[in-house]
Amino acid sequence: MISCLVLVMASCASKPPVQAMAEARAAVQSVRVLYVGEEAQQQKSYQHYQSAEQSLLEATQALDEKRYELAKRKAREAKRQARLAAKLK
Repeated sequence: MISCLVLVMASCASKPPVQAMAEARAAVQSVRVLYVGEEAQQQKSYQHYQSAEQSLLEATQALDEKRYELAKRKAREAKRQARLAAKLK
């Protein structure tokens, strides 16, 4: 009985969102180069870039805390914001 309970609990444990984190990091990195200068930081799309950076930071912190579902959500948000920043640039 105990071994069944342990097996069920182990299967419910979430896994680190490796793919989502990698995609978010790549998306943010790809737009980071677009916002290097002072002029670029004045553009409206810069807010999306900042949101992407913040979401990626929060995803990384959640990952370090083993809060994998939160990390996945934040990584997806970072990717979405980075895409918006690139699109509006």
